[in-house]
Amino acid sequence: MLAEGVIERFLDGQVPIAAAPDEAAWHQAWHEGGLNALPPVLSALQGGMCADRLSWVFIAGYQAAIRHVFPEVPGQGWAAYAATEDKAEPEAYPPTRLSIGGKGLVLDGCKSWLAQSRHLDHLLVTINETEQCVLVSARDPGVHLSHREAPGFLGDMSQGFARFEAVEIAPKNIFAKERMREFGRREPRFVMLAGVGYLLAHLGEADPALQRDLIAIALSLAVICESPEIIPKTFAALDRALQEAIGRFADVADTAALPNWDSDRRLLSMYSPRIQERAAR
Repeated sequence: MLAEGVIERFLDGQVPIAAAPDEAAWHQAWHEGGLNALPPVLSALQGGMCADRLSWVFIAGYQAAIRHVFPEVPGQGWAAYAATEDKAEPEAYPPTRLSIGGKGLVLDGCKSWLAQSRHLDHLLVTINETEQCVLVSARDPGVHLSHREAPGFLGDMSQGFARFEAVEIAPKNIFAKERMREFGRREPRFVMLAGVGYLLAHLGEADPALQRDLIAIALSLAVICESPEIIPKTFAALDRALQEAIGRFADVADTAALPNWDSDRRLLSMYSPRIQERAAR
């Protein structure tokens, strides 16, 4: 099934919004709705359509981007790409590193931001010094997760920390810097695609012209998500079209009924400055 098929099913009323008042409910809906089994592009688009709030939109796009770049990640369960480290207290929270342990390579160190920290099964942990990335299970011995009390932006999504203590790493679970760079390029595209799905679902029939424009943007983003190379100016033009559509959506949709719209709507434009800056070079 292509993106057009997901949109056709949506227009036929076959992709309902899932009522998910908390992360546990969205975790269940994501799996029961088969989003984990869809190709990444379709998972992002349909996940955005099913999301009842923007925190779930981010998760839908984020999980799709991870699996597009790292197909080795199991389909069942959520994954996090852990790259951020504490620069203020590096002695208390040292950066991650790989070293030789008793049975091979082991991972030690800390990461200071994790998405979906309360419902994680897999972690892709960057070793920033050597530009490598390793895949570990959240249940491996030596993996310790903790959680922020009250995150602000995307506050419905749990966010936390990780500490690794002599976590054994299999050689097959070590990825080179090219994968890390690729994830940085793909994440914006997939989250934007999920965002367009969300706008379509919550627009309803309030503005048929805007619905047509959003469908066109979704189909273009679906292509860009999978394209090996894209032209920065083309991507920037598509981003500008999306930003205009977001403004039109805010004018006609009942945004007061959307949980945390005011605090989280910047997710939909979060990547725009970087996209426009790259196109201007």
